[in-house]
Amino acid sequence: MNPEDMNKRVIIWILAGIMFIEMLDTTIINTAIPDIARSLNANPVSLKFAVTSYLLSLAMFIPISGWAADRFGTKPVLSSAIVIFTLSSILCGLATSLIELSIFRFLQGFGGALMTPVARLIMVRIFPPSELVRATMLIFFPALLGPIAGPLLGGVITTYTSWRIIFFINIPMGILTYFLVQKYIPNEVAENKKNLDLKGFFLSGISLASLTVALETVGENLLSNKLHTFVATIGSFTFLLFIYHAIKMKEKSILNLTLFKIKTFRTGVIGNSITYISTGGVSFLLPLLFQLQFGMTPMISGLLVAPMAVGALIMRGISPRILKIFGFKRVLSLAPFGICFALILISFINQNSSFIYIVFSTAILGFFNILAFSSNGPMIYVDVPKNISATATSLDVTIRQFSNSISIGFSSFILISFLNYYAFPIHNPKAIEAFRTTFFILALCILPVSILSLTLKKSDGEHATKNIK
Repeated sequence: MNPEDMNKRVIIWILAGIMFIEMLDTTIINTAIPDIARSLNANPVSLKFAVTSYLLSLAMFIPISGWAADRFGTKPVLSSAIVIFTLSSILCGLATSLIELSIFRFLQGFGGALMTPVARLIMVRIFPPSELVRATMLIFFPALLGPIAGPLLGGVITTYTSWRIIFFINIPMGILTYFLVQKYIPNEVAENKKNLDLKGFFLSGISLASLTVALETVGENLLSNKLHTFVATIGSFTFLLFIYHAIKMKEKSILNLTLFKIKTFRTGVIGNSITYISTGGVSFLLPLLFQLQFGMTPMISGLLVAPMAVGALIMRGISPRILKIFGFKRVLSLAPFGICFALILISFINQNSSFIYIVFSTAILGFFNILAFSSNGPMIYVDVPKNISATATSLDVTIRQFSNSISIGFSSFILISFLNYYAFPIHNPKAIEAFRTTFFILALCILPVSILSLTLKKSDGEHATKNIK
């Protein structure tokens, strides 16, 4: 193996580790939510704000990541992001109230907002399209495992130690990653530096924040009706203003919407967004079902979610070959039906379900989820020119994180709506009907991705799979 290939392999592991850390922190607190709620004297469902404040921060600040990387260089920005992420993790572990935890998670999200897109940008710039599919599989596989390993690791830590440890484990990982970045990651600064689109940044930030808050608080009576309407109106109005601004600014906008003219980019981003909204809330709902309905410990709850990793491991090994044989169009048309089938299986889980049935259901979801994401992921970038790769990663990750934050709010809204409809508190055994209906609705929400795949040609993305062995 020549030095260049060896260096690329090391970079793959570094970027994979960064992706894993960021995605792990998205879901690691899920199985710890009941314990955190008791510790902080909060309602378990209200703990979603500690989850979504992190995702909201990601969505708000990711748009500046591409500009920062081009202006200051990929290496300094990535290094600073790792430091912010690690220090804020310490603060999360020391939080004494839900408000404090939500604020520190928001700060942690700011670090993640610079960390993940810049890691993606480094990947796109280093690996040519012929190597991008395989590199994407290797780099994003740990990231896709993060939401699966998170509930398991969080459950084990919460059962045997304290929920606060789930944040402190970021300290050694952050320190190690920082020094590896200094040694192996090359620094790239754009030749043509553009000014920060401040107007676009503020409009996108205000719209994303307002819309997320409005979606998160629907049906929970946390805001008065007038205040809720006001926040939703501000979010919608600033969103429309941003769209107008972005269209007017074109490539100079902080989020370059002209990228949607590229068919593969457009299809991949929209497909990813729908998939996140349909499945992103599952890792939040299942621990609540297992612990509050079935009385399981956090560790057992995590173990029953972990089989998603087994399905993901199997699919990770064969997905590049599947893409080469069948192409992006066929894979993206079939994967949503697999996810739909898995979510319907999960909807029938009850107190009398065997562990074998639960394990099979969650493993099937992990299997097809990885297939969908590992297909959409590389397709997004196969036709994106290198000179606009920074803006492409910013737009892609912003939409992805916003979709992920919406997914939890969307899932929670469905669950709360049916809890109110059935008139059962979440701890009541009969409230399982609300969980069942929620999973069934999520199963239907994934199907539009299959319709979206019809816009692709059989040959789309073919050049990115020809070198797969």
